[in-house]
Amino acid sequence: MSGSVSTSSGRANLIEAIMFCTYALFAVNWIAGTTLTPEIMKYFHLDSFMSATFISNAITVAKIIGNFCAAAILIKFLPKKAIAIGSGMIVFGSALAILAPQYWVFIIGRFIMGFGGAVYVVYFSPVVIHYFKPETRPTVNAINSVAYNVGGMLAMMVVGPVIAMMQTWQMSMAFFAAISGVLFILWLFVGQDFAINTTNNSNEASTESYSFATALSHKFNWIYPATYSGILTFYIVLLCIFPISGTTVIDSKTLSIVVAFGGIVGTIITILLSKVYYKRLPVIRLCGFLLTAFGILMFTTENGVIALIAAFAIGNLMFIPVTSLFMIPQELPDMTPVKLTKIMGIFWAIAYIIETIVFFIIGAIIDSSGYTAGLTVAVVFSATAFIGSFLLPETGKSRSKK
Repeated sequence: MSGSVSTSSGRANLIEAIMFCTYALFAVNWIAGTTLTPEIMKYFHLDSFMSATFISNAITVAKIIGNFCAAAILIKFLPKKAIAIGSGMIVFGSALAILAPQYWVFIIGRFIMGFGGAVYVVYFSPVVIHYFKPETRPTVNAINSVAYNVGGMLAMMVVGPVIAMMQTWQMSMAFFAAISGVLFILWLFVGQDFAINTTNNSNEASTESYSFATALSHKFNWIYPATYSGILTFYIVLLCIFPISGTTVIDSKTLSIVVAFGGIVGTIITILLSKVYYKRLPVIRLCGFLLTAFGILMFTTENGVIALIAAFAIGNLMFIPVTSLFMIPQELPDMTPVKLTKIMGIFWAIAYIIETIVFFIIGAIIDSSGYTAGLTVAVVFSATAFIGSFLLPETGKSRSKK
């Protein structure tokens, strides 16, 4: 493996577990803040829901900026401190929001938290190619891809009871921030530095100069996030808009939960699939096509059982191709952790920029033409995965070559 260090599998697994839990708790904290929006608005004497949207917008902007900054932070501070900075910002941003005397301070706190989460998610890939062997990476990538989804499902189960127990929005958010704080402290003891310029097919340091300007000049770094942007947009629409749409034969909230559960099952299927199939593009292509097809089916069927089956399939089809997508840059020739960090930073930033634009368009369409029209745009846009699968390079190998 690249730049291999003398690290036991136990230590590597512990590093992975801390990173996974940190990002899952980031998701819980974010969703808790969204759930508590009415209480937060009342506390800060806000009477316009538009003002409340600054919270989600602050996190979105922070994600985009954080994605672009992740590589520079890694180069300057090396992996242990860089990952600690991401984790620490999640905790500090949460604390600042909780203690905010004014709404603008609360927004800054959420911005810092979002920045930390954005930096953190980029560091999954360099950690994977450093600590895990090629045959193990699909499994670890699959687990990492579902971290936010696990956080989302955890939030559905525990946010309500925690709010009821803690009574105030500050104490409720402090509860989740405290857990993130424990994970931050654990990282300080468990985290390690490693060489960030050694390639994935040798232990020699790379001399290649790979700046952001160079990266942005490569067609791959535009096609790659564009391929994923449809899945990301569809996922966020199902998370934020679909539950309140009331357009399906079965309660939309129920279908959203089924989609989330399907995502976790899809991760298990991905892990099993990685043991027997090593090509990347056919998985992305088939899942991309079926995702759009089942999305149309879920939105249009008058049969409740079919709607449930379609929702479960959508959850699977959203997460099965993500591992193949993440494997492609990891398997490109002469890949290094720092180069991969830049590629993944650009990937997440552009994907979120596209998602933000399309999400805004979907919102405008819903305002003018209703939920059905807006959801139709979301499901059609999910076809970027299918289209992109014809434009990306195939980095997987046949089983005989493994």
